[in-house]
Amino acid sequence: MVATYVISIIPCAVAPSYPVALATTIAISGTALEIELLPIHGAAHANVLLGKTEVPWELLDAFVFSRDAGSGPAQADAIARPSKPYISMDRGFGHAGFPAISVSEENAKLFCVWLSAKTGKTFRLPTVQEFQAACAHGSSDAIPLNDIAWYLGNSNRRTHRIATSKPMKNGFYDLKGNAAEWVTTTDGKGVLVGGAYNDPEDRVNCAAIRPFSSEWNDTDPQIPPSRWWLANASFAGFRVACEVPLSSATNPISDKPQESIPSAAK
Repeated sequence: MVATYVISIIPCAVAPSYPVALATTIAISGTALEIELLPIHGAAHANVLLGKTEVPWELLDAFVFSRDAGSGPAQADAIARPSKPYISMDRGFGHAGFPAISVSEENAKLFCVWLSAKTGKTFRLPTVQEFQAACAHGSSDAIPLNDIAWYLGNSNRRTHRIATSKPMKNGFYDLKGNAAEWVTTTDGKGVLVGGAYNDPEDRVNCAAIRPFSSEWNDTDPQIPPSRWWLANASFAGFRVACEVPLSSATNPISDKPQESIPSAAK
């Protein structure tokens, strides 16, 4: 029998000079991949963890191209998957280790459904409030935007590998810049937040919100236009949120069964 294993998709980075929360790592059944999560902090979001980075192409490819098919939980095979991209959706910026982009809200949401089935955890898109809380907690006037964000002033008009900027003070990467990220508003609508690699400095911040526009798919040659991919939104990416028991928000959760230790005999 072939042994199963996991590999990290998070590139090495220089350790920050300030303490950050420990990451929770969850293996994705049927793949050799895992995802890292961090707590948001604050009582209002105590039961939610967020992806340490934006979702990279490796993870989205496993979903889109059924690279997990026939392995892991059976219900994952039954989840609807996006149509295969009709052009190179990474726009030539880079693939392995780069944030997934040109992704529609529906694509991102169904990825979360698939990820939930593969891990047995509850994944979804973050809310605006959760994103902004994590972003605000990680921000500091002492940290220059150039250090923690890829934006128009330093990106050379392209995305960069995840976790190659410096982390924010709470350990998250690219909450500002690189790919703008899908989140859900209180009325259930999807919007992009945080700014992107092609935005000027004044649009790359925790409060930046970009409502969906049909222009993001103007040049899609398909009729009707794709539900899954955005031909004119190379800036649209996402990260995931994971709902956990309150006791797990401050203590790393495990994706492995815990050994039962019998109580001492009386």
